[in-house]
Amino acid sequence: MMAGFVCALVLVLLTLGRDGRWLPLYGVLCAAIVQASGMGILSVLGMVMLPVFNIVTWGIVRRFSVAEEGQVAGGRGIMPVIMTLLLQFVLAFFGAGLGLVPTFGIGLVLAGLCAAVCGGALSQFCGLVIAVDGLFVMACVLPSWGLLVTSVALWAVMNLLALALLPRLAWRRVEER
Repeated sequence: MMAGFVCALVLVLLTLGRDGRWLPLYGVLCAAIVQASGMGILSVLGMVMLPVFNIVTWGIVRRFSVAEEGQVAGGRGIMPVIMTLLLQFVLAFFGAGLGLVPTFGIGLVLAGLCAAVCGGALSQFCGLVIAVDGLFVMACVLPSWGLLVTSVALWAVMNLLALALLPRLAWRRVEER
C-alpha cells in the first residue's frame, strides 16, 4: 500500500506540465491503493470506478494532447515539484495524528493541486483530475460516502468542463499562432 502511494506521487511528479497520457495508469494505480488499504463496498467501488473514470477522461481530452507542448520550460517547471515535496513534508510532520494512510491520501490531493498550476490548459486540467482522484482515494480509505459523492460530482463537472472549455481553449491557442 505504501509503495502504491509512493508510485502515485512519483507519477504525479513525473507528469507535471505534461498532458494526461498517464491518466489511465494513474487510475489503475489509485485503484490498487484503494484495494490494498480499504475495506468493504467502497473499496470495490473505488477499484472499479477509478480506472473507468480516468480512461473516460483521457478519452475526452486526448484529442487536445497534440496541441500541447508538454514541457514546462526553465526554472518555473521545477517550482511545482519543490512545492509538492515541501507540502508533503509539512503534511507528514504536522499530520502525524491523522494516521499514515489518510496523510498519504491528502498528499495525493495536494500533489494534484500542485500539478494544476503548471503547463498549459490541458496539463492544468489533468492536474485537477489527479486531485479529484486523490479525493476519491480518500473517500475509499476513510470510508466516507459523502466524500465519495463529492468526488464523483467533481469528476462529472470536470468532464463537462473538458467537453465545453477545452475545445475553445485549443481553438484560441491555434488562433494565437
